[in-house]
Amino acid sequence: MNLYEGYIDYLNRHEWLIYHHGNEVIEYRFFGNGKKTILMLLGSSMFSSDAYYKLIEGLEDDYQIITIKYPKTKTTIHEIIQRISYLLNHLSIDCLYVIGASHGGGLAQVFARDYQKYVKGLILYNTLTKTKHMNAHSSEVIDQVLEAIEQLKELRKLMPLSSIKEALLAQIEEVLTDQNDIELFESLISDYKEDDEKLQMDLIKDLLTNYEFEDQDFQYLSESVMVLYGHDDDPFGGTELIESLVEVLTNPILEFIESDRFSLVLDPNEMIIKIKDFIK
Repeated sequence: MNLYEGYIDYLNRHEWLIYHHGNEVIEYRFFGNGKKTILMLLGSSMFSSDAYYKLIEGLEDDYQIITIKYPKTKTTIHEIIQRISYLLNHLSIDCLYVIGASHGGGLAQVFARDYQKYVKGLILYNTLTKTKHMNAHSSEVIDQVLEAIEQLKELRKLMPLSSIKEALLAQIEEVLTDQNDIELFESLISDYKEDDEKLQMDLIKDLLTNYEFEDQDFQYLSESVMVLYGHDDDPFGGTELIESLVEVLTNPILEFIESDRFSLVLDPNEMIIKIKDFIK
């Protein structure tokens, strides 16, 4: 089974479930084995959570896995993590590990701060953060990200998302040689729409505008946070804010992985091993 066939097989075997909480409709997946549960808040530029199906499959034999579909009509972090709390109550889950990547890492940080009763451990990869006492360089990086988000609205008038998608696919074709691998990325990029981009930008802007973390927020997770970083140069993530993130955590575990957002889709084995070693 090639990479694209594996992706389709994953989607067919893990159907979306629906939970109604009042007027709220929450779409989620809940599957896997084991006594421990992992909430996975993934995604990155043009790639949905499902893009990382090999990472998820590498964990589902040992853990129960929860993924959620980010609602297009709920564009604040508060609304989304509140929905997650409703879902956890519905599933009778009172303890879990949270994995957050890219803008999902922002959701993971806020959830870990505001819903401490659920969180036993936190794993973050290639994510942003904002702290109350960050250094001048990190503050400048955040200002640049926020400025880029604002400029994106005007940029899309001159350069539509379709042009960006074509450029990204051309970049992928330069890196990959297997046509089956390219087929998966073609599918993922094709599925990424303007409303997906808007949601992603709204969540990043919300995180960097309305949330500031400090040491006391994560003290309860002393030695129970792992920060993963790699070669990713995603302009809305990457390693620029790793130092600020580590400084606000209490005795975090810092791990480098030989990966970026492309290779993590193709071969996540190194991350799988580190996650299992951390949770065991």
